[in-house]
Amino acid sequence: MRVGLIHYRAGLMDGVSLEMEKWRKVLSRMGHSVEIIAGNNAPGVDIVIPEIEYNDEKNEILNSKLYGRTPSSESELLDELSIRTAEILGSFRSVLSDFDLLIPNNIWSLGWSIPAGLALHDFAEESGKPFISHNHDFWWDRPYYSSPYRSVMELLENYFPPDLPNVKNLTINSISASDLFERRGIRATVVPNVMDFSGPVSISDERIRTLRSEAGIEKGDIVFLQATRITERKAVEISIRLIAAFNDIAGSLKGKKLYNGEPFTGRAVLVYSGLTERQSMDYRKKLDELANRLGVKAIDISSSSSLSQAAFFESYGVADIVIYPTVFEGWGNQLLEALVYRKPLALFRYSVFKSDIQNSGISFVDLGDRYIYSDGLAEMPEQTIRSAVKEITELLFDREKYEETAEKNFQIGREKFSLETLGDIVKGLITDLV
Repeated sequence: MRVGLIHYRAGLMDGVSLEMEKWRKVLSRMGHSVEIIAGNNAPGVDIVIPEIEYNDEKNEILNSKLYGRTPSSESELLDELSIRTAEILGSFRSVLSDFDLLIPNNIWSLGWSIPAGLALHDFAEESGKPFISHNHDFWWDRPYYSSPYRSVMELLENYFPPDLPNVKNLTINSISASDLFERRGIRATVVPNVMDFSGPVSISDERIRTLRSEAGIEKGDIVFLQATRITERKAVEISIRLIAAFNDIAGSLKGKKLYNGEPFTGRAVLVYSGLTERQSMDYRKKLDELANRLGVKAIDISSSSSLSQAAFFESYGVADIVIYPTVFEGWGNQLLEALVYRKPLALFRYSVFKSDIQNSGISFVDLGDRYIYSDGLAEMPEQTIRSAVKEITELLFDREKYEETAEKNFQIGREKFSLETLGDIVKGLITDLV
């Protein structure tokens, strides 16, 4: 079959782009011809539809009206929405008609482009082609997608996602599946995020030395890696506060041998490998101010790690430990990436982690599950931070414990969150649909 994976953007380092590449690999192994369709022109994108590009200016202006940031007449707004939907429907008819199976990602679950979602609904309805709607995140979980116009909310409530006989809905966690059923009466298959645990994933010592040197990191420095994009819900400020607390004891540990045999320099650094979202520049400014105030050295390598997915994954080579402080997550790609690259994890127990992942047995440094906001930034209980620092210290200065933890997590990931797991699920989905 000719299969099309669709998203606003692809070939990048965001979670949806990465998952699409995994689906491409799994479907290709099954003998299908797979193409990625997106709005941006990037390596890995096979077909470009500019009208659905994530940062499309027309869409951003329309969203500002739809969600009440820019005052507008409701009737004029609906007319504009109708015109835009018709334009995109024409593109979909032109590009998608020769595909046997289409798999949109978040087009029908978020309201980022209501015209694209409506146009794809109309195309699915008129063509009768089989669709698998891969719903990573839902609009009702994001305050952004709240409109003062009843007609706009009705569109979201009735079409995102659609309830059509030729559309099979997926969610990436059990909480979202329950929410979808309660809201719309739509049953969804839960498909977790996965990683390729089968091939060699090590990065050579020479390459690691080069990467660290280029970033100004010494051999005995401790690197806390924040591999997520920089956006508010990733709660990067928790990482900064954690390292600030670690710095309080770092001086007493100077010279002590780390898990890798290097004497600790006494310096801990926070490395960002994910890009800062354009909509989160004010948040990034707050993070920089917090890091400066708390004396935390933050190094941003995203300009190089974002050049390709291979470069992004290489960034795990510089890490001694991965921090995953996100307070809201649909699943958790960076969690799995840490397992694949055998790096220990310090993570906040977000809701989906507790419901769908924690029982797998993964070992992690616990950053708790409680926080409050102060001046627009998340804060955790002091005792939670201090306890996490103690656990991290025990890991980083104990070679046996470090390696045992990393290996145990790798094996759990290979057993429960591998491409083979995804392949079994996808086979069943296709059999039911086609």
